[in-house]
Amino acid sequence: MYPYNKNTQRYNTALEAKEKANGTPRENQMSVLAEDEKLLEILSMSQQDSGDMAERYANLMADPDLAPSANILRAMYLDELKHINQLKDAYYMITGKQETTEIMGNAPDASGQELLEDTLLLEMDNGDFYRTLYLTMPTQELRDIFYEISSDKMSHSNALTYLFSKYYKG
Repeated sequence: MYPYNKNTQRYNTALEAKEKANGTPRENQMSVLAEDEKLLEILSMSQQDSGDMAERYANLMADPDLAPSANILRAMYLDELKHINQLKDAYYMITGKQETTEIMGNAPDASGQELLEDTLLLEMDNGDFYRTLYLTMPTQELRDIFYEISSDKMSHSNALTYLFSKYYKG
């Protein structure tokens, strides 16, 4: 679906060379990550954050002022649900244990313009956060997950900027 997931020989050769340069076999890299309690806590917090963002999009979809753009907000809502599953997959890849916690989002305190603006700023911050995670991951499978989440967050920022300028011109 995404061009960075293409399975070409040049790509595989470069990936194998990069992972050999790391000097640590893949299994050892994952066991090192599984021992990092801070990383596991970050993954859990990220799942909860995605649940909270999904709740924000659900509230924005219900806003009558934004009703004409509900399909855009719905796409972002579904992306957040996808991110929860991707983060669970990353947790499984690292620990070998299935994450069974059901993520429920917290309702935001704001509404309308304030909620849209806060959501935009959060998405911009989250894009940087996931980009940083992407750059620190030792295996391509984990990098793919965090790259996709980061690019989704940047797309959400662009869409929210459009919605903000369309509905709240100043």
